[in-house]
Amino acid sequence: MPYSVYYRGEIQITPPLSEEHAAAVLAFSKKERNEFTEPIFARVAASEEPDLPGYSNLFVLSEDRSTILPDEDESDHGLRLWLVLLVQHYLEPLGYVLNGEVSWDSSDVDDRGCIFVKDNAVEAADDVVLNPGPSWSSDHYADERLKEILQDLVDSADDTGCSADLTVVSRKYVGYLQQALPKL
Repeated sequence: MPYSVYYRGEIQITPPLSEEHAAAVLAFSKKERNEFTEPIFARVAASEEPDLPGYSNLFVLSEDRSTILPDEDESDHGLRLWLVLLVQHYLEPLGYVLNGEVSWDSSDVDDRGCIFVKDNAVEAADDVVLNPGPSWSSDHYADERLKEILQDLVDSADDTGCSADLTVVSRKYVGYLQQALPKL
């Protein structure tokens, strides 16, 4: 069942769009087919990811055509994919560069995050909300994979031949830990 999404933020466009390019961007984002948008639709259809977002008309442009402004009222999912399609199949080939951040939350409490755009690279990151549980719990919340990595690291400890204040651990498990920590 669909639910509402609420966006906050903006994406800067450098240089500002020409009037013709702004009209094409808005028409494409509304899935309107005309002489300006047909080439964009054709490039998307011929790409490795030929699907369009399920919802359209999720943003407007600022009066000076230098900013993409997502709907701040009740909206729908799909903004990230529209940005990706616009960058890949229209704006970047014309020499435009997008930068900015747009966060979202929704009526589903587990669905929130941020769309990051830097020099036309578009990524979305979900917010992770952790409930550590009550203070009296002996098993405070932590990522299960992280718990396993830490336990493996502790289990690999060996002090054979070491002084009393030195213990050796497996490099393999230190590597796993180094890979996991940036993801938290």
